[in-house]
Amino acid sequence: MEWLSDCTSDEREWIERCAKRDSRAQRWVFKHFFGLAMGIGLRYLSSKDMAQEVVNDAFLKIFDQLPQQLYTLKSFRGWMRTLVVHTAIDCFRKEKKNDLISGLNGYDDQFWTAEDASGNQSVAEILRLLDKLPSMWKVVFNLYEVEGYSHEEIAKMMHIPAASSRAYLTKAKQSLRKLITIQNRIN
Repeated sequence: MEWLSDCTSDEREWIERCAKRDSRAQRWVFKHFFGLAMGIGLRYLSSKDMAQEVVNDAFLKIFDQLPQQLYTLKSFRGWMRTLVVHTAIDCFRKEKKNDLISGLNGYDDQFWTAEDASGNQSVAEILRLLDKLPSMWKVVFNLYEVEGYSHEEIAKMMHIPAASSRAYLTKAKQSLRKLITIQNRIN
């Protein structure tokens, strides 16, 4: 069976029932995949409430599109991840449409040194440090480094030039290195 190859037979059964608009199956799918979707939403949005809204909107899209997509999907998780990412980006753009470089005014580079980070940070620590970056830098970093989108794809999603995507990624990486260096000095 090629469709939904990333799912167990139990998951496939629930997803198939969900595609038939079975409300009990929709609740099961929502609860079962909620953690994965929420984790994705939180990578892009700093507020749990906004991430929850994105997850809810993404599941509405999933439930709406699943009947047409079911037997063409090879990876339910991959498809769901794409819908959550795009929904989060839409939310981010809506919130930041007039302030694409929010947070830059208070970002003072004279504070930083040029030393590199030691690389002994846990994923949780790095995610906490990412939250300290300006939101546009964080989103571009996630889209490029975590999701694997190209700068051209990011530019289309974010309605920015590809050169801006590259610049935001560079600044995010530089600042993240500096934040890690400072954290290492404190610890």
